[in-house]
Amino acid sequence: MIKALLICVAFSSLNSTAFADDSVLVDAPVEKVFVPQGFDDNDKVELIVHGFFTSSCYKMGPAQASVNEISRTIEIQAQAFYYPQALCTQLITPFIKSVELDRHLIAGIYTISVKNSPNASAITLKIVPATRDDADDYFYAQVNSVSIDTLANGTRELVLKGQHPYLLIGCVKLDKILTVVGDDNTIVIQPIAKIVYDDECRGAVNNRFEYRQAFEEKLESGNTYLIHVRVLNGNAINALINAE
Repeated sequence: MIKALLICVAFSSLNSTAFADDSVLVDAPVEKVFVPQGFDDNDKVELIVHGFFTSSCYKMGPAQASVNEISRTIEIQAQAFYYPQALCTQLITPFIKSVELDRHLIAGIYTISVKNSPNASAITLKIVPATRDDADDYFYAQVNSVSIDTLANGTRELVLKGQHPYLLIGCVKLDKILTVVGDDNTIVIQPIAKIVYDDECRGAVNNRFEYRQAFEEKLESGNTYLIHVRVLNGNAINALINAE
């Protein structure tokens, strides 16, 4: 069975800054940076850090990245709020945190590191030249949630839920789904939509949709994967799943 988790948080270390609400801003012990592939020099680049809480005393904090385009390096700093006066439950909880870069990157290969987490693993980020002036290569569907469900017969289904935008003329329909599993266990989903007219628009209720498609990519049992879904509003949907 595969379970999806929609979690966005960061964690701690000894370096800290105190706040008026008795919380302390500390560094996150990031273990892995997921690097979705397929970005070009016209895209808003997004990286996702992953690690684990050890207690309920930690809450999500800020995360940012600095880019050196001369050396082709990206350094991420991820932090969390630690509440030292709180009564905390000791538990291990996975987290992810999206880190958006504040600029378009020039084409090239970038090395990624995490500040104060030198052992965090990350593959390189490849930025290719854009083939068009638009913000995206495709017209994406407005997806709100994603999961990979395991059916009773053992097969898997990719499930996308969302709501298409309203149009004065015509309507939006899902056309096809592109799926790529990266070397770092990142599953990039591109839900490509199209505008249709007349009879094809009949039957839509509130423009909501639930789309199911057989998921035939091989997943290694016991591994953690990140699903990264490109969506119409430019803010990707990210979810952790555990292959069991």
